[in-house]
Amino acid sequence: MNRAQRRAAGHRRAPNRNQLRADPTAAFAAIGACLEIEPASADHLLIVARSAFRDMAAGSTDPQLFDALGMQPNVGLIRAESIAPELVQLLMAAADAMREADDIYGRHNRYGFTGPGLQAMATGLDAYEAILRASTPAQMRTATKEMIRRMQQQLAAAAKGAATA
Repeated sequence: MNRAQRRAAGHRRAPNRNQLRADPTAAFAAIGACLEIEPASADHLLIVARSAFRDMAAGSTDPQLFDALGMQPNVGLIRAESIAPELVQLLMAAADAMREADDIYGRHNRYGFTGPGLQAMATGLDAYEAILRASTPAQMRTATKEMIRRMQQQLAAAAKGAATA
């Protein structure tokens, strides 16, 4: 290597090792998220939800069941807002039934539903199933993110209201 080549090598830019490379399969992931949800995935989600509902109706004391079941009416409610107002009413009744079940847990340390709450939850789970099977994974992810955002807003508003009181 002569002197001119060494000087040129000294002024050359170093390769950027942190540079991100494009994922050649990213387009397929985006397409996959826009296809209908796979029946096996939907079945798994619905089995978990219906099992949690059955156990809570039987008087379970496990708060994880409440978390597993409570998400479905809320996510379904957000998806239903863009689908049909009739579904919104069904899922709001199911969300109210979940609040009642939480109140029952607060009084008796066991989950349970009132008679109308049992019917509302059963109908709400059927509506959620219809929404889930007709939606894409991307739509359900968006609805889940929106549900989390709304819950955080409600918690912040409640904390702000408690701080000013």
